[in-house]
Amino acid sequence: MIDRWNERLRCPRCRSGGSVGLSQDQGDDMPIADRISDGFRVVQTEYGPKFQCGICNVLTDHRSCS
Repeated sequence: MIDRWNERLRCPRCRSGGSVGLSQDQGDDMPIADRISDGFRVVQTEYGPKFQCGICNVLTDHRSCS
């Protein structure tokens, strides 16, 4: 079974906003970013994906969408 969810992204510097769609299959250690808003990029780390503003090159704040 695959879990899917969305998270809101917000750059702490320029305040640009967007979203990322994530999924994680049972048995996988980390989620995978399936899609991300224009202006943001995924940075893969050993602890899972992080999200970076494409304008400022800083890591974004993110929280789950309800």
